[in-house]
Amino acid sequence: MPRLPIVLFLVMTLAACGDEAKPDPRAERDSAVAAALDDPIMADPDLASQNRGNTALSGGGPAMAEVPPDLRTPEEAERAKQAAQKMLGGRIEPAPAAAQTSPESKLVRAVTMEGVAQALALGGAGCPAKLGYGFIWAARLPAGLPIYPRGHARVAAGSDDAACRLRVVRFVSPVAVADLTAFYFASASKSGLSPMRRREGSDEVVAGTKGRASYAVYIRTGKDGMSEVDLAVSGF
Repeated sequence: MPRLPIVLFLVMTLAACGDEAKPDPRAERDSAVAAALDDPIMADPDLASQNRGNTALSGGGPAMAEVPPDLRTPEEAERAKQAAQKMLGGRIEPAPAAAQTSPESKLVRAVTMEGVAQALALGGAGCPAKLGYGFIWAARLPAGLPIYPRGHARVAAGSDDAACRLRVVRFVSPVAVADLTAFYFASASKSGLSPMRRREGSDEVVAGTKGRASYAVYIRTGKDGMSEVDLAVSGF
């Protein structure tokens, strides 16, 4: 065999071997990207289930919201009272004396919002079971029965079922029980809700009806020294 063809053959063979030893780096990169995209996404299982964006507004269970220490002060109570006066257009007169007194509150054993609705006989017999939890219900109270200014909702539940239109909210405030009672009596009166005052055990109560609608506001001093309020309405 002539030398030139032999040399050319050897050069071509070595070039081919070099191609096999050094694959195209772009191919390696593309393969790595494809493998990464095909791999299952890894996540912390403790965090993957927590979509907390709407926790305060929606939910299937009772969310709880605690009050920061700096919002429990006398100064905060005074700011809340001033906001309440502004809301009602001036000085709020003390509520009248209780027309009725009972030795025990209807809510003494009511822990959940369903328990509150059941104890107050709101709606029909099956209505308490239809309550759904979520702080959005605190924003859907009647205009004459709002959460006291700067109050802090701890739990809220409600239903828009045609036969069971309920809202039940528990909130706390640094404002004294007497001031809260005066506010709800004045606000309900101003809204034409014909409030009545009574005392049940250690609870101060403002309650009334308007047509088929009814409401009750139970106010007490909580275990932490804050005033605690259970506000329940039906049919509004």
